[in-house]
Amino acid sequence: MIEQRWLIDEATPPDAAAIEQIERELGYNQRGGRESAVQPQAVNLAVRLQDIMIWDTKKWFGDADIRLDALVVHGYATKVEPANFYMPQTFRFPGIQKRDRLPTGENGLLIFYGQALHFLDIFITVSRDRKDSENLAQLLSKQLNSPEIQGALGTLLGLAVAAPQVSAVTAAIGSAAIVGDLAYQVLRKATGDTIGLYRNSYLQYRDGFGIGRQPKQDSYHVRDLSFWYEIIQDEPQ
Repeated sequence: MIEQRWLIDEATPPDAAAIEQIERELGYNQRGGRESAVQPQAVNLAVRLQDIMIWDTKKWFGDADIRLDALVVHGYATKVEPANFYMPQTFRFPGIQKRDRLPTGENGLLIFYGQALHFLDIFITVSRDRKDSENLAQLLSKQLNSPEIQGALGTLLGLAVAAPQVSAVTAAIGSAAIVGDLAYQVLRKATGDTIGLYRNSYLQYRDGFGIGRQPKQDSYHVRDLSFWYEIIQDEPQ
């Protein structure tokens, strides 16, 4: 097992106050009884990376093709499609040089668009792009029968019920981290030089899914790369 060290790790596990808040939102009283049939509602979200800048290729990649892999894990899916709990994306950028801004289009790099419930976990890695390398979705699909992914998906499926227990939500948050670390490991095996750039975990109740600009000002800057991102709520029509 490869020890995972994310260069920027802003994930904060639920503390006692957050767990109590989850209990209230799920309609449980202090004795563990159900008080309300009202269920938390899934939220339509988009996550877009912005202003991804390579500042000094000599220290990191040199003049090379770069791939950026993003994985978003959330708590909303169905038993019919358990893999819908996570969305992997691979983006390839050829011929990047010093002080190049990655071409992401006018609206930024869309790494997630869909519904989220209970939590939203974001993982971003960067690597040298090898011409014959598979994308992250293909790499993860080959791991579907592994004990790690089977255990994580089994835990995440505990949320695909009408009224999940608080323990199911907190266990699923832990499983999201397992899926993210597994993505890092399979990318590292495939490319040999994957860097775990960033991870964060937002709770629906404690953090409001992190909706807005992240960070609030300026950009994240680590090694020779900087970026920021935004989480946008897509209001129903």
